[in-house]
Amino acid sequence: MRRIRFEPAQGQMAGSLTQIPAFPGERFGLGFPEAIGDAARTCWFGSLTPHWEQQADSDVWKCTGRKEGELAYTIVITPYEDMVDARFTLTNESRRTWSHSLAFNCFQCGAAASVRDHECTRHWVRTGGAFKRLIEVPRVFGPRPAIQLYSVEGAPLGRDIAFVAGFKATPDVVLEPWMAIQSRDGKRLAATVSMPCLFLFQNMEYSCIHSAAGFGRLGPGETGKAVNEVYFVEASLGDWYRRMKADLG
Repeated sequence: MRRIRFEPAQGQMAGSLTQIPAFPGERFGLGFPEAIGDAARTCWFGSLTPHWEQQADSDVWKCTGRKEGELAYTIVITPYEDMVDARFTLTNESRRTWSHSLAFNCFQCGAAASVRDHECTRHWVRTGGAFKRLIEVPRVFGPRPAIQLYSVEGAPLGRDIAFVAGFKATPDVVLEPWMAIQSRDGKRLAATVSMPCLFLFQNMEYSCIHSAAGFGRLGPGETGKAVNEVYFVEASLGDWYRRMKADLG
C-alpha cells in the first residue's frame, strides 16, 4: 500500500496531506505548529519563517524554525499508509523559565467533504473510561462561540495554563489526549493524539481539531520532546483506540 503524501508549505508553519488510501481524493491540512513555545507568550503562525527539507531518498520531511532570543524547534514528519508521525523538539532560548510549553498542532479537516463536521455530531472523545460524542460533553461559550478547549488527563487543568485560560472556553471536564472525527459513512476515522498532551482544542467554524503537544516546564537552554500522531483509518472507534494505545505504549 502506498504512503500518504505530505507536501510542506515552504516558509510556513504548515503543510498538506493527500493520496490517503482511506480517504481517496481528499485533502487535509496540518498547521504544525499553529503556535509554539511558552504557553504564556507563544509564537503564533507567521511570526517566524521555518525551513522544510526532504530527507534523502525518503518521504520524510524535517522542519526547523527559530525566533531569535526566544525559541528553536525541529519537527520530523514521517508519513505511513494510514498515519503520519510528527516528532517535535523544542528549546527555550529565552532568559525566562516557561511554566508550560506547547506546540499547538492544528489538524484541518474542513476541506475533506467526507469528514468535515461543523456541528461536532461525529467528533469523538473519551472521558471517565467511556467514549462520548463531543456534543455530549459540557461546553463553555466564550467570546468566540465556535471554539472550545479541554483539559486532558495527566496535564494541568486548562484554567492553570495561560494559553488556554485566555480563550475563556474550557468546561469543567477532563478528557483523554485525543480527538477523532468519524466519516459520514461511519466506516472511517481521522484522528489526532499527542504524547505528552497539554490540552485539546476544536473549532466548529473550520472543522479543525488540535491535540496540543506539551513539553513541560522548560528553563533557559532546556529542551523538551513530544510526538503527535494523525490517523486515517478504516476501523471502528474501538478498534482504532486499541491500536492507538498500542502504538503509543
